[in-house]
Amino acid sequence: MNKDSETLNIHMCFLGNPGCGKTEVARSISGILYENKILPTRKVIEVDRSGLVSEYFGATAKKTSAVIDSAMGGVLFIDEAYSLVEDNRTYGAEAINTIVQEMENYRDEVIVIFAGYPEKMKEFLEQNEGLASRIAFHLNFPDYSPEELTQILDLMLEKSEYRMDERTREKCFSICADACREENYGNGRFVRNLLDHAIMRKAYRLI
Repeated sequence: MNKDSETLNIHMCFLGNPGCGKTEVARSISGILYENKILPTRKVIEVDRSGLVSEYFGATAKKTSAVIDSAMGGVLFIDEAYSLVEDNRTYGAEAINTIVQEMENYRDEVIVIFAGYPEKMKEFLEQNEGLASRIAFHLNFPDYSPEELTQILDLMLEKSEYRMDERTREKCFSICADACREENYGNGRFVRNLLDHAIMRKAYRLI
């Protein structure tokens, strides 16, 4: 990292439901930090519990250390981080202990971002004071509104070189509004599935 950032603690925690953009923001942050010469690369290593925990005693620390080494110079994004200790799963605590140690040892060389459901992540951090004290930034990712979901659909359509008329757009807005009343409806993933289903039905009609 840039010498001016040597004393900075930039480790983060992203709190939000699935599909609300946590991974995309992590990728954007790595680019911003690179452009401001805080990180030497744009690299983002994305893992979940399976990428950190081994099935054998004593092997998890080595596996976790290897992942952290691969993220050096960039960002390590750990999705559903709470699953490392949820329900006392075997060897997850070993991974956390390794991460806590190396977050401190290599604070100038790698930025760790933990992500997951808001309530589960809060419980996760409360169980490990050593980890919580090393995280400087906590960012909340609220669920998207029907208007925002429809705007996301517009962007996806443009990228896929499709378009919809106003009547279809009103129907999609209504579908998104109904979805927002459901718990854990998927946010951006819901819109992606909606578009995929529409494209498949279009292909079926053509056939």
